[in-house]
Amino acid sequence: MAGRIGQGITALAVMLALCASALGETKRKPPADDIFLDHPSMDKNATTMPAENARPVESVFSSRALLDASIARAASNEWFLTGTVLRDLPRDGIQLWTSTDRRNWRSLGIVHAKGERIVAPDVSVHGDTLYLTYADASGCARVARGSVARPAEAYASSPCLIENASDVSLFVDDDSAAYLLWGAGMIARLQPDLQRLAEAPRFLKPNPALFATNPPPGKDWPVRARVGSAGASMFKDNGRYVLVANEVTGRMRSPTDDVFMAEASTPYGPFSLRYLAVPHAGQSSIVRDEQGALYASYNPKCEDDFALFCEQVGLVPLERSPDGRLRQSANILTENSAVASARPKLPGEFLRDPSVALGGDGQYYLVGTQGGFGLVYPNGGITLWRSADLKTWEKGGTVFNWQGLGRTFKNTAELWAPEITWVARDKTYYIAFSIMERDVGGKTWIYRSTTGKAEGPYENVSRENFVTGIDGFLFEDGVDLYLLWGGGNLGKLNAKRDAFDGPVRRLVDTDGAHIGYEGNAIIKIGDTYFVTGAEWNGPLRTHGTYDMMYGTSKSLFGPYTKRRLGAPHAGHGTVFRDKQGQHWSTMFGNDVTSPWRRQFGLIPLELGDERSIRVPGIQR
Repeated sequence: MAGRIGQGITALAVMLALCASALGETKRKPPADDIFLDHPSMDKNATTMPAENARPVESVFSSRALLDASIARAASNEWFLTGTVLRDLPRDGIQLWTSTDRRNWRSLGIVHAKGERIVAPDVSVHGDTLYLTYADASGCARVARGSVARPAEAYASSPCLIENASDVSLFVDDDSAAYLLWGAGMIARLQPDLQRLAEAPRFLKPNPALFATNPPPGKDWPVRARVGSAGASMFKDNGRYVLVANEVTGRMRSPTDDVFMAEASTPYGPFSLRYLAVPHAGQSSIVRDEQGALYASYNPKCEDDFALFCEQVGLVPLERSPDGRLRQSANILTENSAVASARPKLPGEFLRDPSVALGGDGQYYLVGTQGGFGLVYPNGGITLWRSADLKTWEKGGTVFNWQGLGRTFKNTAELWAPEITWVARDKTYYIAFSIMERDVGGKTWIYRSTTGKAEGPYENVSRENFVTGIDGFLFEDGVDLYLLWGGGNLGKLNAKRDAFDGPVRRLVDTDGAHIGYEGNAIIKIGDTYFVTGAEWNGPLRTHGTYDMMYGTSKSLFGPYTKRRLGAPHAGHGTVFRDKQGQHWSTMFGNDVTSPWRRQFGLIPLELGDERSIRVPGIQR
């Protein structure tokens, strides 16, 4: 019945909205927090949008441990590969491999610079000429020319073109003008004979004017200063010059070495804002196949905990996003985690901050932030979903009404982060939720079901809001019920649940730091308490990940262990145990590398021991 009533209410709301739109009366009020106007959780900013049949990128070269892979293709469809060779001898010179099918590679051995330790050589093809561009053992940038038809024969090397160079590459334009690139984005045009520079070097970076009205906050400063920190190269696509560079960003609390790009109408810019194109790829080169499709080499370091393999080479097909940015194809996964291959449970239903609880009746109940970024006062509220198996979810009615808050709002106010909890001692359900009011801030309320049923009706346990601050979470521990909110504040509720019983304390780790700056929750496993919370890791918002972190303690009040990564992309999720004893974390997707955004999903968790949790990886 609740499902049918909810559907009827939804249909009526849609009809009213359409009528109002036709009259020109509906204008969406701006969100209470303007960060949502161009937030990473918007699909337009997505770097990964995996299709249902997406598969992990496969290694096409594993003959030797290799980094800084560079790949090129000749018109004859012969492929060439080089890079920094590791460990096994020989490790000197520039080693070259060839293939006609991108899978079976033939070693040509050392073809140039024998006896020198060469790092990150670049291979490229222009017409019948094969180019090897590199920095020699003394740091001098050089370009060596050979023949596509005879790639194992002698190469003619240029003199030193520039000193103190690294990650040197060559770009030859359609008019045969050649450019030397190196480091994090240095460029200089070469004389036609490639024997010397034709101009003074300059540094390529995003156009500073693009930040005039939207300056990057906090840890976002790299997006202004550079495209990447190493491995600069260039290619041309649809008449646009694309600058490529890689950078270790620290996404997912791991040294992820990602590929960034920026585009311009000339080789010198001005360039667009940088964007993350291929996660985990390491230093990469871009190549076209015989049909003209673009591929990025995928060659991660072993330090990246979430790379699918390391020191081998794969190829990631690229595609254009709706707004024109290059990104990995929807058919490919580049991240090794259960999160990367997961899919939302309610496709098409906007839901942030999802909370799932196993109720006293054996059913699972779900609530979350609705309307994309929160329903605006006085519309909408908290919708309840129900499931018997965590697979099929039935949408019920609205278990909330704004009149019960005990106050009204003069400014734009949005309802955020409802958390549903079954409290066995009270034999009823509670929902803690927050309202963020523009220019005022956030406050949290606690509602209690008056019937002992999840569908309510619910009443406010106090006259107004319960606390100042957002992201309330109720935790039952034995005979006590606690409220956790605002990034680590914890207080015990009294018997009437309308006030605190005793002082409020703050949960911190052994360094005195918070365990998640928002979205905290608690679960007890055996005699160990796990506090989870949401953190941005890596460049804040633009290219970072919104991860679920955790700390553990034998005492509820801590101190807790230093925060560790529990589930990537699953920040502000609720950990719970199902009827079979499996632990899960809810997830909604809040960053550009999440496999979806603003939709409810579930991530399985593994317990390595009583003090650690993690997500299982993709089977390689």
